[in-house]
Amino acid sequence: MMKRIATALVAAAMGASALSVAAPALADTAPDAVSIESVRVTPDPVVIRGNDDVAVTATVNTVGAEDVKIEFDPTGQGGGQSDCNPCAGAAKATSTKSSGWKTWDKTIVLDRHDPDGKWNVYVEATGQDGTVVRAKSSFWVKHVEGHRPHGPRATRIEFDASPEPVRKGRNLSLEGTLAVARCYGDWWWDGDAYVVGGNHCRDDYRWHNWRNLGWQDIKVYFQRAHGGRWEYVDTIQTNPDGSFYTKIPAYWSGTWKVVFEGSRGLYGSQATDFVRVVR
Repeated sequence: MMKRIATALVAAAMGASALSVAAPALADTAPDAVSIESVRVTPDPVVIRGNDDVAVTATVNTVGAEDVKIEFDPTGQGGGQSDCNPCAGAAKATSTKSSGWKTWDKTIVLDRHDPDGKWNVYVEATGQDGTVVRAKSSFWVKHVEGHRPHGPRATRIEFDASPEPVRKGRNLSLEGTLAVARCYGDWWWDGDAYVVGGNHCRDDYRWHNWRNLGWQDIKVYFQRAHGGRWEYVDTIQTNPDGSFYTKIPAYWSGTWKVVFEGSRGLYGSQATDFVRVVR
């Protein structure tokens, strides 16, 4: 379920422009016109792996706002609803300056109980004179099943292709992590081989943890939407911490697949992600 964090909203005021003209000392100062300059959500997309919790933050920049409300609302395009719909919150500034610029933020926490698909963020800003302006942004949530390892030779790949969707011809980022199973007892991967100190762990046991696996080849394949064969694209190597990353131009909607074929007695593994290409 969604757990709302007590809103911690910080007002970051910018300095006045060097070109501004000082008003006469006795003149009344008119309130700044209220406006919402930007709405940004991080991370986007939100990837929830297994039972993990993921904090999602909406950051709003305003001019002349005295109060800001931020609401998170799943659209239902991915199925299901959260336990607060919409998820409302009021932002309070802690400091201001004459320029009227402020930054507000609100954070929520999503987990496996919250729906995937498109979410909207609604922002309402109120100025000194009571004028209200509104803006909307959106982000995407997707769930990735978390697997426990089976046996000492099991491997897994956590993989994400982003952004989703992507404009035709723009670069698509392919990134992830390769990991190998570790045991409850005294078998573990030391970076080159398994160290065996007893009989606590066997292939038919569920292993409880993972260790990232570096210096391994990951092959990249692509399959266009609506069928077709898998096309080999590239081979990349994992970093010492097991992570891998590359950028590839996207021209067609389809499924990206990364494959570890196995080595030194380790089982192979693979992962996929579908990305839609838009004009």
